[in-house]
Amino acid sequence: ARADLLLSIGDPAAQMQFDASWGLLTLPRLRGQLQPLQMGMDLHGARVLAFAGIADPSRFFATLRAEGAEVVRGEALGDHETLSETLLRRLEAEAAAAGAQLVTTEKDAARLPPQWRAKVLTLVVRLQVEDWAEMDTAFDRLGL
Repeated sequence: ARADLLLSIGDPAAQMQFDASWGLLTLPRLRGQLQPLQMGMDLHGARVLAFAGIADPSRFFATLRAEGAEVVRGEALGDHETLSETLLRRLEAEAAAAGAQLVTTEKDAARLPPQWRAKVLTLVVRLQVEDWAEMDTAFDRLGL
C-alpha cells in the first residue's frame, strides 16, 4: 500500500528465490543487478586483498572473483565500520606479504583517509535494470 513499484536486485538465482518467497505481487516489479562499471582496469588474474564494510561483503568478494580476480583474502568489516589507520596499515602489510593489491567498494573508498586513496583500488558498480519501462510508467503516474 505504501509502494508504487518494487525493485529487486540480484542475479537470476536470487531473483528466482525472491519469486519463490514472495509469489505473485500486485504492483509493478523491476529486476536489476549491480554490474561492475568498465573503467579500463582488467582484474583478470589480479591478486587482491579485498575489504568491505557493506551489508553483505561476500557479494563484493564474489563480484571480484566473477571479474577474474584472485581474492587472496576478503576482510568483512561491519557496515559503516571506521577505516582506522591501524586497520588500513594491517591490511596493507598483509596485502604486501601476499603480493596482492588492496581493493574495496565505492562506498568504502569514499570513507578512506586522503593519504590512502591512491593505494586502494575501487571496484565501481552500477545498477542495470532489465526494463526501465515500469519505472517510467510509475513516474508518469506520479507526475515525476
